[in-house]
Amino acid sequence: MDFWQIIMTPFSWLLKVFCQFTDSYGLALILFTIIAKVILFPLSLKGKKSMIKMNMANGELQKIKERCGNDRERYNQEVQKFYSDNNISPMGGCGWSMIPLVILMPLYGIIRRPMKHMMRLTEAGTSAVAKALGWVGEFSLTGAAGAGGRSAAYNELTLAAMMNAGNLETAKGAVTAAGLSAAGLFVINFNFLGINLADIPKLKFWEGGITWNSVGLFLLPIISAVLSYVSMVVSQKTNNMNKGGEAAQPAGGKGMMLMSPLISLWIGFTLPSGLCIYWIANSVLMMVQEWLCGRILRKDYEAARKAMEEQARKAKEEEKERRRQAAERKYAAMEANKNNKGKKAQPKAETAKKVDNSASREGLRSNARGRAYDPNRYPTFEYHDPSVKVEKPVEEEPLTEEEKELLAESGVVVEEITAVEEGYEEAYAPESEDEAPNA
Repeated sequence: MDFWQIIMTPFSWLLKVFCQFTDSYGLALILFTIIAKVILFPLSLKGKKSMIKMNMANGELQKIKERCGNDRERYNQEVQKFYSDNNISPMGGCGWSMIPLVILMPLYGIIRRPMKHMMRLTEAGTSAVAKALGWVGEFSLTGAAGAGGRSAAYNELTLAAMMNAGNLETAKGAVTAAGLSAAGLFVINFNFLGINLADIPKLKFWEGGITWNSVGLFLLPIISAVLSYVSMVVSQKTNNMNKGGEAAQPAGGKGMMLMSPLISLWIGFTLPSGLCIYWIANSVLMMVQEWLCGRILRKDYEAARKAMEEQARKAKEEEKERRRQAAERKYAAMEANKNNKGKKAQPKAETAKKVDNSASREGLRSNARGRAYDPNRYPTFEYHDPSVKVEKPVEEEPLTEEEKELLAESGVVVEEITAVEEGYEEAYAPESEDEAPNA
């Protein structure tokens, strides 16, 4: 027994029990889907709870994006803080929507090879049954197309459909003659509402004559795709029970709503129609599940909505406080610049430009270096390491009306501050040629 057969054992056993109990392959698939939904309902409910918070959070995430603008670093920090404060996992509600695909993979293997997984026959036993039932040519699951031009991968499904009450004992005798156990052999009734579920639907259903079987096979994938889309719409409406409405739809939701029906349609026209029955039953049960989840989680939706409103209020207050502190720092910097400029202007205005010629002396020679020599005439500049970041001075932009209102709420009396104090330009105006000392 290989690894995949071990994984498929509970699925194949359950499907075999339903086939023998109902004597209908279609009803067995429907009951199989119901049991799978019931077992996995707690996981689906948990996933829906995670989706509640995520749907509620989309509106707040949009506000964070508008508030942060192009500052990606600040946006990421605020989003992570928002997730942490509200105990939200962005991927928490995605896993439950993939559960049908996880079940579909082993179910496809069981449908494709019912004699291996449901009847426990080896390849030698299957070949013995094929020879006893008059299979044309050598039985194989690979190579050229088998009966009806269909893929040889479905030869075992075709062989299972050939077994009936009249030739069952013949098949068992062939297996026993090959030295193998035939205890697992049983007849599978693939007829469901007049449709052979062992067949693969065709787009050109009129080829070979129009019958209810060909028309029914053609309709199954279409019905499957339509119900899949309707179930996605119902799921979205359940997720949007909060006041966010359509705005609460998660990113990529529209693409997912189209992807699931397209997958269902593709599966319907490429694989045995038994999978269409599973997909149809799964879509109908998903709508029932969504209705139940909506009833059970109604209080959770309301609690999550109130929690998001409270979080939004706190975030608004924090943002207002951040802007207020920024306005206070800006106003303090403008006050400091004002005071510094006033201190610089006083000595300039009080003293006239004088040149100290005493430095021109060298010994007894009074004019050794020139009569206007001044060692401090030209300024010197302090060296700064270019690798060391130097903070730029605060630009003196006028306070906005919003900043003034925030400062007023903090009790700060705002005085009008001009960029240049009165008398500052005259004190630091360039010297005229008449005022410049003689060279």
